[in-house]
Amino acid sequence: MINVVDEIKSRLDVIDVISEYISIKQVGTSYKAICPFHQEKTPSFFVSPEKEIWHCFGCDKGGSIFDFLMEIEGIEFPEALRILAQKAGVKVEQSDRRAISQKTKLLDICRLSASFYHKVLDDSSVAANARQYLKDRGLNQEIITEFELGFVPDKWDTLLKFLIKRGYQEKDIEAAGLIVKSSKPSRAGQQSFYDRFRHRLIFPINDLYGQVIGFTSRVLPGTKVEQASAKYINTPETLIYNKSRVLYGLDKAKLEIKKQDKVILVEGNMDVIAAHQVGDKNIVCTSGTALTENQIKILQRYTQNIILAFDVDLAGQSATQRSIDLLLQQGLNIRILDLPQGKDPDECIRKNPKLWKKALKKPKLIMDYYFSLAFEDKDLKNITQKKEIAKKLLPIIAKLGDPVDQGLWLKKLSDELSISEVFLRDAIKKVKLPKIGLKGAEVLIKNRASQEQQAGERFLALILQYPEIGQNFLNRLILDMFVIDQVQTIIREIKDYYSKNQKIDLKKIKKGFKNEAMAGYLDHLLFLVEREFKNYSLKEIEQELNQLFYTLKKRYLNKKMIKLVEELKKEEKQDDKQKIEKITQNIIKLSREIID
Repeated sequence: MINVVDEIKSRLDVIDVISEYISIKQVGTSYKAICPFHQEKTPSFFVSPEKEIWHCFGCDKGGSIFDFLMEIEGIEFPEALRILAQKAGVKVEQSDRRAISQKTKLLDICRLSASFYHKVLDDSSVAANARQYLKDRGLNQEIITEFELGFVPDKWDTLLKFLIKRGYQEKDIEAAGLIVKSSKPSRAGQQSFYDRFRHRLIFPINDLYGQVIGFTSRVLPGTKVEQASAKYINTPETLIYNKSRVLYGLDKAKLEIKKQDKVILVEGNMDVIAAHQVGDKNIVCTSGTALTENQIKILQRYTQNIILAFDVDLAGQSATQRSIDLLLQQGLNIRILDLPQGKDPDECIRKNPKLWKKALKKPKLIMDYYFSLAFEDKDLKNITQKKEIAKKLLPIIAKLGDPVDQGLWLKKLSDELSISEVFLRDAIKKVKLPKIGLKGAEVLIKNRASQEQQAGERFLALILQYPEIGQNFLNRLILDMFVIDQVQTIIREIKDYYSKNQKIDLKKIKKGFKNEAMAGYLDHLLFLVEREFKNYSLKEIEQELNQLFYTLKKRYLNKKMIKLVEELKKEEKQDDKQKIEKITQNIIKLSREIID
């Protein structure tokens, strides 16, 4: 008889499970990737669909889909079993000891509590005001059900009694963060407890797999509770809830984020829910806390493009600003939604959904946004005001993790203020940056290398698959635009063949490679292209090639820029003004080429 573990393995594809976390590429009958468990530049992480296993030859970790989930999420087998069973549609009996742990017990308590809170909101007369409040906030029943919003009445032990009747112990309910120890013992002299949440709206917080792990609660306006306690109360840190690793709404947003290759980041739960209701599902929030490094790493599994939809200032003192600093140092692509002043996404959507949709279509680059704030109502003929602008923007430019970005924005500031770029470079050296505590450089290098490899391979494969379009790019190609040796070798062979025959012949080019591995590599690339672009028109293929060429060339020029910047730093130490001027002119020239 097949057991639960084998049943789950038979229903789930190891490639599908692992690709939710990392980008993997097919190589022959296997797949490879950059290992998520140690720092590396060359992929040594391999997955075998046939054997249903994975292994990293760099750090020597490996195993089944269960081992992968346990390793990457830092969970134990029972949690991995529950998650994968749910994904596979396999029922796990509670009598199976492998499925029981303290964590799974707490998950069961939170799941049951969420259902209880939601049932009260839907059916109880005590929740009439709560239902009216949500209606006034513009939420329909469908979205209330989707996010399983709930309510708890103004009593001390409503949830506690409910869970005790279901057979759960006080110590476990307390461990789930749902009850609090009373300072006074019960009449029998025993330790007594009371509900953490009372007379409040309840927002369940889910992990990536839709499992309830905690709650946010909001007091209803105009009540005695509102005057006596905090507006929001959250579940404390527990065995299953770590707020630094959770983003509200990500379980519902992750597929749409991946599909659109961008995520909208907001501050509040209601912002997320309101956006979902009008069809924008690639949205998450930090529940009012500063963004953490762990949360950024989770988002990077799905996209490098972040759209911020909350207040951003130039003071740099807020938790919001510290979150942005972290994103900037990680080298992520950050844009800002320019909403009407004072309006959060929820308020904007309620008052005018079209205004929200319009803002979504034209988010501003974060640095453009900062520049517009700094230059607002300033007189550029006034030296004091020009100094104020530089004082505001130089610390922000200094936080950029990419030296090329720093160079480009310094150049823009120099042009706008009519100040020598050399003087601005001297000034930026004196800027003191706060210590954020991240390994941004390593992450940035790994991500950038991976993107460059993918772009180069895709460009090569499209040229070979669509030679009538691809041949138009050959004269403009520079070998150093490609970071993979095999790709450079093949590009060189294609260019040589084309110069002699004025055409691209895939079969003859393949025959030119005596190395079977190279021919196999070509087949692998063509297979990926056939699968990914099979429904594209020739016009769309040409657009894709143009975009890839632009990306590859820009990265190649950026590398040249980095070398020039390094040279400039050396010459500045030597104080050779003639060489500094020459290199500066080269940087300006290259900057224009990059922007063009």
